[in-house]
Amino acid sequence: MGQFRDRMEQDLKLKNVSPATRKIYLMYARKFVAHYRRPPTELGEREIRLYLLHLIEVENVSHGTYRQCLAAIKFLYTVTLGQEWQVKRIPFPRHSHRLPVTLRIDQVAAILAAITNLKYRVLLMTMYAAGLRISEGLPTAGRGHRFPTHGPASAGW
Repeated sequence: MGQFRDRMEQDLKLKNVSPATRKIYLMYARKFVAHYRRPPTELGEREIRLYLLHLIEVENVSHGTYRQCLAAIKFLYTVTLGQEWQVKRIPFPRHSHRLPVTLRIDQVAAILAAITNLKYRVLLMTMYAAGLRISEGLPTAGRGHRFPTHGPASAGW
């Protein structure tokens, strides 16, 4: 993979990809080639599909990891090797929607009971009752936020 790796790194730099993305793409391309122990020019659509299935079924990678790996392989073939036909028919995965983790009532009560400072307990109880996110309930002073000086919000509503 030495010459392909160097060429891929140059292509990523020419495309002005961030250093972190460069590192990730090179790592996933290296893992793909190492999986088959053959140069990428000898690997085709079948091997790419089997490797991606291996990631999902055997390694049980997350959705984000799978997408990054597919993007890295696609960059390797389309840009570095100029073989677009290899990855053209491989579907890009849809984003999986996970529901947020919610606490049971007894868990919320235990968390609120553990707070000994009355000021913070009242603050968190109010935030919870209003359905606020943490970022919405924290003080905004000093973060460049400005409060309205006219209109209904400033009239004491």
